[in-house]
Amino acid sequence: METNPAFTQKEGRDGEGFRMNGEETFKQLIRNSFDMIVLLDANGVQRFVSESCRHILGFTPGELMDIPVMEKMIHPEDREKVQQAFYRLVHESGTGNIQYRHRHKDGHWVYLETTGSSQLNNPAIRSVILNVRDITERKRIEEALTESQHSLKELNAAKDRFFSIIGHDLKGPFNSILGFSNALLMKSKKKDLAGIERYARIIQDSSTQALDLLTNLLEWSLSQTGGITFKPREVDVETLVGEVIRFFGDAAHLKSIHIENQVPRKTIVVADKGMLTTVLRNLLSNGIKFTPAGGRIEIRVDRRENELLTCISDNGIGMDEEQFVTLFSLEDRYSRPGTDNETGTGLGLLLCKEFVGMHGGKIWAKSNPEGGTTFCFTIKQPACQNKPAS
Repeated sequence: METNPAFTQKEGRDGEGFRMNGEETFKQLIRNSFDMIVLLDANGVQRFVSESCRHILGFTPGELMDIPVMEKMIHPEDREKVQQAFYRLVHESGTGNIQYRHRHKDGHWVYLETTGSSQLNNPAIRSVILNVRDITERKRIEEALTESQHSLKELNAAKDRFFSIIGHDLKGPFNSILGFSNALLMKSKKKDLAGIERYARIIQDSSTQALDLLTNLLEWSLSQTGGITFKPREVDVETLVGEVIRFFGDAAHLKSIHIENQVPRKTIVVADKGMLTTVLRNLLSNGIKFTPAGGRIEIRVDRRENELLTCISDNGIGMDEEQFVTLFSLEDRYSRPGTDNETGTGLGLLLCKEFVGMHGGKIWAKSNPEGGTTFCFTIKQPACQNKPAS
């Protein structure tokens, strides 16, 4: 029977065992190790690199020997800490451990964990011995875990803010509905038609406000938790804008506000129709809210090289700098009453920013305290959509 020359059989009372034939055994162990064994001189020049460097770094041992590895192979952002660790290993502690990025032969960076021992004073070795392990996959998992923890913290923070919003903002309209419904009953008993109409309108406004808040909360929470699926397809913007204008027909009529659809016919955009409807609905609702009776709102689009620009302009009460900086912030959510004391939640613009961002676009506003506000947003378009429809 053929035997491995690195081992010889040893017999004894405890049964059979093996005895290593020194040098050849250690060569085999080093050659077949998953970790890399490296010997460096006092200047950090590699004098020996084990065969494991082939599957870890893609280099042959010869390509890594007799070179100043710290200057040539270590990631620039990690180079200084590696040099400092090597100095401490040689001149101070005698042992050490460090993680860093090393260049692979194909150009990408490999995360390595190295444990070192200085044997420069050992006459049999006179080298710094490094045991080097590939931890790239471990780093990837750690980074993914860190990202997941960060996302979870953001979701929990959003959840807490939602509870705060629900508790504060829903209390107002529902208190109004309950209070004025009782007053409505009293007016109906007295057959006070003018009072009945007045209180019924207040109840209607409060109900609309509560529904608007609940709708925005649901859409926002779904977007934050991945519950909304982004489904872009071709949408006729002129037709969609017309539908949104008709939705607000009663609200605009009560304030005698003229809404003009300046979108050219057959303006086609690739977008998620539901999200785009929500953005237009919230921006037009804001325009009506902050435009006085007899005012005007214009909706227009401009097709650019790789995006569609949509703007909604009003001649309303405008905003100052303090109001501007909180427009798209959940933490500093700000909502002021409209020209007819309409109330809001401040969530609509946050939802607009979220949905526009999912289309690869941006949203911004232009205004001044003297009057007039324009909200604009862009939606990125495929190259095939850059030409106007015939």
